[in-house]
Amino acid sequence: MCGCRWAGRLAAGMVVASLLVGCAASATAPPPAAGPGHIYWANRVAVAVTNGETTIGRANLDGSGVNQKFITGADAMCGLTIVGNYIYWANSEGDGGIGRAKLDGTEVNQRFIDTGPACGLASDGEYLYWASHSLDSIGRANLDGTGAKGDFISLALNTTPIPVAISGSYIYWGCFDCGAVGRANLDGTGVNDSFISGGAPVDTGPEGIAISGGYIYWTNCVWDASHGGSIGRAKLDGTEVNQSFIGGDFDPAGLAITGGYIYWSNPPNDTIGRANLDGTGVNQTFITGASLPVGLAIDP
Repeated sequence: MCGCRWAGRLAAGMVVASLLVGCAASATAPPPAAGPGHIYWANRVAVAVTNGETTIGRANLDGSGVNQKFITGADAMCGLTIVGNYIYWANSEGDGGIGRAKLDGTEVNQRFIDTGPACGLASDGEYLYWASHSLDSIGRANLDGTGAKGDFISLALNTTPIPVAISGSYIYWGCFDCGAVGRANLDGTGVNDSFISGGAPVDTGPEGIAISGGYIYWTNCVWDASHGGSIGRAKLDGTEVNQSFIGGDFDPAGLAITGGYIYWSNPPNDTIGRANLDGTGVNQTFITGASLPVGLAIDP
């Protein structure tokens, strides 16, 4: 199991072979146009559009050039991250493991690191970190795949970490079973499982974390009939907490930020959303046609 009650969707028919744009007016100048990079997302569920495979999709940052099966063959992917010329992904079911490929889609290695089931991924440029939701821990390995340690940071029992992110000398994670954002020093000390609390109810999130400009952002994913999710924001010191920085009729999961925009995946609606980083200009269907999209990553 990897977050946001996906098991209901997995059992509801999409494993077998086989929304709305909201725009808020802004009094400020729009952010700069998206650059020449790409956005990637994990299509967690195999359906006809992905030829019966779980895949990594890719598009240009302006939403064009959508390819829902850019990388194929993974096993229930969860998190993504990009370091240098490589994209890494976590396989959250079965034997798990972390896969790797070049950003052009070549040299695909589905078991680059043998970690067991994993979810969120992040890197400080020297190490790769992952959330081990089955072990209630944060794992770490060298970027070349050596020195893997699944319990590098041991968390409280039943924490079930899902996303991870790094800023400066800290690592942050989403505590699925306590509805909070946790934090620790990058050396594994100073663990605080509820650094930011009061978000999504227990057993519903956060599902994604992204950091930009002195702020941390996270998704409060509820994923029920009410679609009562939101994107929260706080300063990196844990102050100025706003659990509904971006609200509306949606249930966001993965998060990524670049070029004045914030992007999120909408698993129930099979879309990628986008807004200005000030929370205006919300577009819930910026990219369509995904298959239970979860983790996001951006190649700037």
